[in-house]
Amino acid sequence: MSQRVLGVAAHPDDLEWYAGGTLAKLARQGAEITFVICTGGDKGSYDANTDPRALAAQRYAEQHESAKFLGVAQVICLGYADGELQANDDLKKRLVALYRKIQPELVLAFDPWKRYELHPDHLAAGRAAVDARIAAKMPLFYPELRAEGLNAWAVRELWLFNADAPNHFVDVSETLETQFRALALHRSQSTVWDDAARQFIEQNARAHGRAIGVEYAEAFRRIVIESALVMAEGAQV
Repeated sequence: MSQRVLGVAAHPDDLEWYAGGTLAKLARQGAEITFVICTGGDKGSYDANTDPRALAAQRYAEQHESAKFLGVAQVICLGYADGELQANDDLKKRLVALYRKIQPELVLAFDPWKRYELHPDHLAAGRAAVDARIAAKMPLFYPELRAEGLNAWAVRELWLFNADAPNHFVDVSETLETQFRALALHRSQSTVWDDAARQFIEQNARAHGRAIGVEYAEAFRRIVIESALVMAEGAQV
C-alpha cells in the first residue's frame, strides 16, 4: 500500500465527497496523505448576500478540520478563484512542484475525461493533476524548480474519482460513516450536504460494492505507470 498519497481537488469537500471512504481507509493503513485544494470555494453559497472572502476563509477552516478528522497529514490551499480554474501552465507548474516536493506514490484526482461533467473546475483540476504527472518526472520541465532542489519525481499510480469508466473498487464498508462525518464538518455546505446527498452517496457506494461483493465501495479509474509504460489495472483493495 502506498505510503505517500496526494489528493488533488477543485474545492474544499471534493475529496471527502468523491473519495472520503478510501482516504479514511488509507489513513488507517498508515498512509501519509496530503490534500491539495485548488480553489477557495468562495462562490459555494446560494445566499446572494454572502461575503466571498469570508466564505473562503470559513471553507478553508472546515477543510482543515475535516482533513484532520480523516487522518490527513496536511492541507495545501492554492487559492484560485472558484469557477475560474484553468488547467494552465501556472497550475500545472505548482502541482509539479508539489509532486516533486512531496514525492507521492499515489495521486487521487478527478477524472478529466468524465462525460457530461458540468463543473468546469472539476475537469480543470483533473486535467492539471494528470498533466503535472508527466512534467514532474521529466527533468527538463521547469528547470527553475531543480534549482530549488525539486528534482524529477515519477508518480507511480493515479486513481481518478468520479470516473467515466471505473476499473478499480475500494471496499469502504468500514469507513463510509467516517466519510459522512467528515462531510458534515463542512458546515457552510449544509444546503448541499443533506439527507438526499447522504442517500445519493450511500446508494452509489452500495452499487459499487456489488461489483466486488462487499457492502459499500468507491470506484476509480486506476492507471499504473511502469517506466515508460502506462497500464490500466483493475483490482480490489
